[in-house]
Amino acid sequence: RVGAGIMPGWRDLPPAEELRRLLGVRIVVVDNDANLGALAEHSRGAARGCADLIYVKLASGVGAGIVLGGRLHRGATGIAGELGHVQVDENGEVCRCGNRGCLETLAGASRLRELLQPAFPEPLTGDRILALDAQGDPEVRRVLGDAGRAVGRALADLCNNLNPERVVLGGSIGTSTSLIDAVRTTLTRYAQPDTVAALQVIPGELGDRAEVLGAVALAVSRSSTI
Repeated sequence: RVGAGIMPGWRDLPPAEELRRLLGVRIVVVDNDANLGALAEHSRGAARGCADLIYVKLASGVGAGIVLGGRLHRGATGIAGELGHVQVDENGEVCRCGNRGCLETLAGASRLRELLQPAFPEPLTGDRILALDAQGDPEVRRVLGDAGRAVGRALADLCNNLNPERVVLGGSIGTSTSLIDAVRTTLTRYAQPDTVAALQVIPGELGDRAEVLGAVALAVSRSSTI
C-alpha cells in the first residue's frame, strides 16, 4: 500500500483506494513520481539493460527511484529513495517534511529559482534555467554547480551502499550540464574508487514523459500478474 507521504492535505488519504472509489474501477495502482521515472528510464530510456540503477528526480522536490536486480525497490513501507530528505545541514532551513537542513532545501527547483530570480527580470522556469546554463550564464552555473555538489555528496553514501551501474538524473532541472558535472565530480571525491569505476552518471532521455511512461510500464507489469 502506497501512501501520499508528506503531500499537504493527503497525509491520511490512501490514493489508490480514493481513486478506485471515485473512478468506479476494480483495481488502481499508484506509485511516486521518482519510482515511475526509474521504471521508465529502466525500461525504455537511459538505463535500458541496467540491473542496478538510481534515478534522481530534481524538480520541485528531490527524490530517487531505485532499481536493484532489475526490480524496483520500494522498501518496507514504500518510501525507499527519499534522497531529498537526507539531512545535509543540521542547522539549515526547516523542510516541508518537518526536519531541518534536508537536501531538498538546497537543491529543489523552487529553492534554486528563489536564489536566481533576483538576478533576472523575467520569471524563471525550469526550462529557462536550463537554457541559461547551456548559454554559460555564470550565476546560473554557480548555483546549479552548488546544487549538484550537495546532491552528489548525498548520493555518494547511497552509491557506496548499493553499488549501482548508473545514476540517471531527470526532472525539470536534473539534466543541467553544470549540475551533472558537479554530481560526477563530487561522487568521484566521496564515493569509493571501485564504486565510481563501475558507475555512469548520465541525464535521463525521456524528459517530462518519464513519469507517464513509468505509469504505463507499471500498469503493464501489474496486468500481467492479475
